[in-house]
Amino acid sequence: MTPPKPDTMATRDDRAAFLSLAAEHYENFPVGSFLVPRRLRPHMHRIYAFARIADDIADEHRDADLLHAYREDFLAHVGGRAASPLPLFADLAETIATLDLPVSLFTDLLDAFAQDLVVGRYASDEELFAYCRLSADPVGRIVLRVFGHRDPRLDALSDQICTGLQLLNHLQDIRSDLAERDRIYFPTSDLERFGVREAALRAERADPAVRALVEHWLDRTVAMFAAGWPLTDSVGGRLRLELRAIVGAACAAARRIRSADHDVLAGKVRLGKLDHLGALVGAFSGRRPAVLCAPRARSGGRA
Repeated sequence: MTPPKPDTMATRDDRAAFLSLAAEHYENFPVGSFLVPRRLRPHMHRIYAFARIADDIADEHRDADLLHAYREDFLAHVGGRAASPLPLFADLAETIATLDLPVSLFTDLLDAFAQDLVVGRYASDEELFAYCRLSADPVGRIVLRVFGHRDPRLDALSDQICTGLQLLNHLQDIRSDLAERDRIYFPTSDLERFGVREAALRAERADPAVRALVEHWLDRTVAMFAAGWPLTDSVGGRLRLELRAIVGAACAAARRIRSADHDVLAGKVRLGKLDHLGALVGAFSGRRPAVLCAPRARSGGRA
């Protein structure tokens, strides 16, 4: 999908634009699904649109000046300093004020997108996870606050799930991130440990070293989903179901990677409508990640 021009999106009607953006852009997980109460869905769509457009500025437009202007417009609207209100930011400012959302969580996301424009390699786990604290964890914390939860213990559990979702996305995009954006998110220390050459990440098929790297990080990712799963037992109502659907969809993607023998280079691992429907149905079952993410039995091949 061609990313919308940010200046065009900023002037479009929020209901049409935000709903369309949330529905059309591919994600591993449901975005503001029917499990979210109707009164909260517009807020979720506004938040998603804000993050999606900023991410596209960094990933597709790769324009630092545009991202800086986007940030300044956002802060001007939140601070009541906008001379000519734009729907994208005016409505999000209303959401932030209505739900008492910390502005710092939104600027953390913008910091991550700005980092994407200048950092293309991460030396260690610590550097990668520091990036995820800006790029992924704020999303979960915002969602918790949209639903009225402000508990550091729940934040910590949410961080596990959100970082796992981010890592899963990096696994799926490992080839395109390098080929199109000259980025490798997984630590150079691990590339060296598994004997992965950068050229091997551009190949049409994954060699044994790349598969071993992917398997290692997929195992860590699934472990994060398991570590964060108690969050779904600590919140109630539709949020519990929404979170379980998100983890369920992520686990469906993890299973696909395993079924491809950890070859994420041969073709992007995407979920279809039936996978998302299965995740939504599975949300009512309460099955844990150890079951949701377990590879299906198959004959032969690599264990």
